[in-house]
Amino acid sequence: MALLDDAPKLTIYENTYRTEPEEDAEFRAQKVSALLKGMLKDRLQGQSYDPVRGSQMSKQLADDIRERVKAMGFDRHKLVVHVTIGERKCQTYSCCSRCLWDTATDGFASESFQNETLFCSAQVFALYFE
Repeated sequence: MALLDDAPKLTIYENTYRTEPEEDAEFRAQKVSALLKGMLKDRLQGQSYDPVRGSQMSKQLADDIRERVKAMGFDRHKLVVHVTIGERKCQTYSCCSRCLWDTATDGFASESFQNETLFCSAQVFALYFE
């Protein structure tokens, strides 16, 4: 019987049938871009490119960005965070994405960073859901 008492309680949510976010919960791309710019600069300034650590750094950075954006109050948005870290060696990097969404409620923010040895591109996509 003790095992059943320790089981997590299942929370069931009812649909709200809201088709638009409340005004204070709208996705603010400018705020998220400022957050991205600050995080990329803080984390990557002075770092040198390492192919082994690059993968771990991009995963950790994406997780931290997602948590910080969630804390900004976009509760009714699903977030997709994409971070790319690569070595700078006189090449060009181009990134493109496409998505089918509602321009009135969904949004995105994108920032990039580079120093002498590495570049980083980070995007956050926010999709509104009921």
